[in-house]
Amino acid sequence: DSDADESDNDGFVGDDEIIDSGPFPDECQDEIIGIESFNKCFEWRYDACPAFFMGSLQDACQEAFKSTRRPVLVYLNNDKSMFNNIFCYKIFCSTIIIDYLLQNYIAWPWDITLESNRTALEKVWKEMFSTQLPDSLNVEQYPMLFGIMRLFVEKKNDSLTSEYQIKLLLKGDTLMRTQEKSNRENVLNELPIFKEKCDENERILSFEFITKIGLSSDIILEIAKYLILNDAINVFSTNILLSLRQYEARVEIYQPANEFINMIIRKLKSKQIVSLRLNTIWYWTQPELDSLVISTNVISLILLNLQEINSINKCETYFPNLIRLSLWYDNEVSVRFLNRIFEYLSRSIKIFEVHCPALACSHYFSNQYNMTFSKNIGIEHFLLDISHFPLSSMNDCLHKNESCFLMTTIDFIQDMSNIRDVRLITNKYNINKLLDLNEWRRLVDNCFLLKKITLKILGNILQDEELVKKIAIIQEGLRQAVEFQVISM
Repeated sequence: DSDADESDNDGFVGDDEIIDSGPFPDECQDEIIGIESFNKCFEWRYDACPAFFMGSLQDACQEAFKSTRRPVLVYLNNDKSMFNNIFCYKIFCSTIIIDYLLQNYIAWPWDITLESNRTALEKVWKEMFSTQLPDSLNVEQYPMLFGIMRLFVEKKNDSLTSEYQIKLLLKGDTLMRTQEKSNRENVLNELPIFKEKCDENERILSFEFITKIGLSSDIILEIAKYLILNDAINVFSTNILLSLRQYEARVEIYQPANEFINMIIRKLKSKQIVSLRLNTIWYWTQPELDSLVISTNVISLILLNLQEINSINKCETYFPNLIRLSLWYDNEVSVRFLNRIFEYLSRSIKIFEVHCPALACSHYFSNQYNMTFSKNIGIEHFLLDISHFPLSSMNDCLHKNESCFLMTTIDFIQDMSNIRDVRLITNKYNINKLLDLNEWRRLVDNCFLLKKITLKILGNILQDEELVKKIAIIQEGLRQAVEFQVISM
């Protein structure tokens, strides 16, 4: 009997052994065995466990994006972290989180307490995502939660393959998006946000534009010229990259994630990437900034809602051939703020653009006349676009100047010593405030290299005889010095 008992117990893993050995066996090569062990360990520790996918990470991603199309949630466990037990007991293994994940995510776990299992995951991660698993020697940065959604889908040999985008949602006890300490409530708020992004992306990917419309390759390439690369891929799929590479088309990309960059550099020539459009460059980590150095041919940089002016110093480091800087703002911008940017601009910047609702009145600062304004000797071409908003009224100016906006703009332009070309874009309701011959003469008298001034007006002004007459007077008054052109669009 005793021999039989010993035989029956040969393959049995007891509760004490589960706790002593951790969630995964050492050098785990079989994902199913590892995850089954993980489930047993969690059930023993917390009396509950999310319904983890039984299989490889590759299989989990393929399963997630079948008919139901749910994101994948990767949970990385490290038993050496003090936060692991707290997170699992209070949050991850709670009934409400388990139920939510069951309906909305494919959850996949891995334990990296043992170095052998971390090494195994690093290999899989690199093969699947063409990027390194975040390297953290600090055990207190665990647990980690990653959300995975599809980035693109492309056709290879009559089958569809997916490129994935990874987002770190939680590190240690901190939610990455909000930098809040994690609790059950805010984790339950965070998971639907990533799920919503995934759902939106899937709706875009399901829009089979080419199949439904049947456009020729020439027309597709022509359309792609007017799209940032991200949008072109969303519309035409990654198949557009082959055509772009073949014709060596120049492209602009927006806020590229590491996975996106890794995919692009495999399919395009680096010299084709000439323009980047970025948000909040100063908040990015060093590896993310380093990944932006994907092409020494980047000549154009578009920054959205730039506030930390000294971050412009990074432009010269990462983009040594930059000649165009374009700033876009959702709110009014002061001339003083824009002028301070000159202190950080490289002399290589020849084209400077500002797109905003309005420039704050030059009398906005009470000590305006005590301020020192910087000069710029590099900029040769300046564009100001305020076309989608009405200009401030005279009543908004502290000195009640009717031409305050034009005065403010010309004061700013005069600080560009080598300016040759000025373009203003506005709408027909603002044009009257820009037709002051004396102000334009002041600009011409102080900018000796200026050759051309262009006003682009959204809306038809040709029917307004008074406006047409004012324009003709300015053109005649400046004719010997510069070309003054008004274009009605």
